[in-house]
Amino acid sequence: MKQSKIAAAAMAALLSVTGVAFAAVVYVSGQGQGYDPGIALEAARADAIAECTSQGGTPLEEVYSHVTRANLWLASVVMECEVP
Repeated sequence: MKQSKIAAAAMAALLSVTGVAFAAVVYVSGQGQGYDPGIALEAARADAIAECTSQGGTPLEEVYSHVTRANLWLASVVMECEVP
């Protein structure tokens, strides 16, 4: 009986450690548009963050952003996202 308690404790510890090891970093993108470049970029960041959190992840950092002028300002953002 004592061995099974030790084995159960070891399995629980192993499970908690491996659960952390299975977290992955993925890249998500977001797009935005507006009459001001700052507003377009803010909308693109919000879109990328929403995409990350919808996957149950945590946004880590922005790795790419670009703003272009057309009839409106168009922005795109790529972010790193850590998902379980």
